[in-house]
Amino acid sequence: MLEELRARAAAGETDACLHLAKKLIRGRGEGRNFEEAVEWFDRAARAGHADALYWLGKCYLKGLGCPRDPSGGCSCLERAALQGHAAAALKLGECFETGLGAPASSELAAYWYRKAAARGENRAYDKLLNLARRRR
Repeated sequence: MLEELRARAAAGETDACLHLAKKLIRGRGEGRNFEEAVEWFDRAARAGHADALYWLGKCYLKGLGCPRDPSGGCSCLERAALQGHAAAALKLGECFETGLGAPASSELAAYWYRKAAARGENRAYDKLLNLARRRR
């Protein structure tokens, strides 16, 4: 199954790139391979796939399978969030809240948390509440 997925991904099927990368990062089907996962996430992200941008951003933030690059991670997250990716908006809010890869800004954190909440990301409500409590 993994070889078939690899063949489809190599042929340029964006969803296959994403699916393969997720399997590799989670270690499903074979051992974990973070470096190869990042390559497939990058390939799908270059095609504009929002979920791939989200995952690639998380890899850059943590240095998982690639050199750690928090600002590059935030850039990927922002591109995904601007495409309507709720989890990317949430993670981007966290970046602004903590100053990881972006200037610390409770206003921008709240902005992205609101975007995430509006897109159905339930965890964003708790983030907004906690942010409001800390601002008092």
